[in-house]
Amino acid sequence: MNSQQWPPPGGGQDSPWAHQDPGHRAPQFHDAQGRDPRRPFGEAPPPPPPPEQLRPPRPTAPVVWAVVGIIVVIAALVLGMQFVGGGSQEPQPSGSAAPTSGASPSRTGNYIPFEGNGDGIFEIVRHEWTSEGLLIRVRVEIERGEYQFGLFAFTNETREAFDAVNPAPFTVRAGTPYEADVLFPMPQADSTIVLSTPSGAVALNALPVPG
Repeated sequence: MNSQQWPPPGGGQDSPWAHQDPGHRAPQFHDAQGRDPRRPFGEAPPPPPPPEQLRPPRPTAPVVWAVVGIIVVIAALVLGMQFVGGGSQEPQPSGSAAPTSGASPSRTGNYIPFEGNGDGIFEIVRHEWTSEGLLIRVRVEIERGEYQFGLFAFTNETREAFDAVNPAPFTVRAGTPYEADVLFPMPQADSTIVLSTPSGAVALNALPVPG
């Protein structure tokens, strides 16, 4: 049959291109292990290694105990250095505390700083309970100027206030501390002595006195 006798593709039901061969199957491609070029043709490939050989080897018992021993020795050395090197030393403060404003090494009573009226120190040098009441030795110092002050007392439990026997205000000058004995006719009890302005309207600071 020459080329003129072949029917054109798709040209009718009798055309060989109009029907698909029912026995035709598309070629299937699978992943296949490549042949080792060093092995001769026809020789079967070696079997794969067992799963146990693919796992990393476990450390033996002597190796494990050696590692544990090294860790224990290092921990003991660290603890020993802490006890030997720093066990007998007390921690040192990071900074020194600031001295109390106006504090003097020669003070023997209880004292407290105050602000206003020249800024200074209010101190009770000593106190004594007598049959007449509370007798105190008071000292007041200021840093600048000249100011007048007053004093009054009250019991801590009842808050009852008491004036001194001589209620007149006293004057204090900078550089010249004022020191005098003051008597409060009051019952013996835990009390508070208040340094105030001359009228007593403004309290500058206060100090406790045990009963």
